[in-house]
Amino acid sequence: MAKKRTKFAIVAATAALLLTGCANDGGTEGGDGEGGTIALIMSHMSNSFVTTVASAAEAKGEELGYEVTVFDSEQDAATQVSQIEQAITQGYDGILVEPVSTDGVVPGLIAANDAEVPIATIVQQASQQDLAAAYIGGNETEAGALQMEQAIEAIGGEGSIAVLYGPMGSDAQIARNNGYESVLAEYPDVEVVFDQSANWVTAEALNLVENWLSTGTEFDAVVSQNDAMGVGAVQAIENAGQGDSIQVFGIDATEDGIASIEADGLDGTVSQDTPGIGELGVETMVQIINGEEVEAEVLTEAQWITKDNLSDLE
Repeated sequence: MAKKRTKFAIVAATAALLLTGCANDGGTEGGDGEGGTIALIMSHMSNSFVTTVASAAEAKGEELGYEVTVFDSEQDAATQVSQIEQAITQGYDGILVEPVSTDGVVPGLIAANDAEVPIATIVQQASQQDLAAAYIGGNETEAGALQMEQAIEAIGGEGSIAVLYGPMGSDAQIARNNGYESVLAEYPDVEVVFDQSANWVTAEALNLVENWLSTGTEFDAVVSQNDAMGVGAVQAIENAGQGDSIQVFGIDATEDGIASIEADGLDGTVSQDTPGIGELGVETMVQIINGEEVEAEVLTEAQWITKDNLSDLE
């Protein structure tokens, strides 16, 4: 499932607030005059998952005659709302937003609705999702459940695990954890001995897992809510000389995650077709802009990936 990547433009929060003079007048003339403009407002741009979504969205926009501009909210909900408001002012035809937090994005959704600018959520949902025209992404609860099932199976149905969360309160963190809990309820002999957020960040996960290991508390696996944190966990575990005794599992099947699996680091990950999410986001937003009816949820499918079936991603 390898996709051609294109260089994406990241518009940081400060830059977004300075670009009013560069607005697209009415947003009716796209990159080649055939389409229009779409703002893709990502919660952050700090790992390969989000950069893959963004570059795939840009490529699909170019294919469809739409200019897709990527904004980086830098994990700040207030910044994200400001960027949505700026996109409205600049006359974008449509807005795709990956919420920094489920509640924090709501004022931005309301602002877009008031301005009659189509807005949809991508990758993560909002707490008031009905304010968005659609959600495009994976089934996060299903992905979390699949990951936890596979992790528990890998440790023989019993033992101790540690969990690395994404930013607390984000949609993916909540939904993936709901999947975890639904599976854990069926396995009373599995104990969660550590669980904490590393905010999707590799370095934070490395430090956190190092701290867990330093306590002397034993665990059989790390279940990470994304590949980037899983890669950090692998590094911490290998640095401690415990690579043969602790397994690590991720979600997203990013380039970094796949490379780690190939190098006998991560033991497995969940693919939700990362580039497909970016492509579907733009395709769906174009349909919305054109006045077509779309499903409330446009979902990709979760697939378990290990070294044995990496070829399925090609």
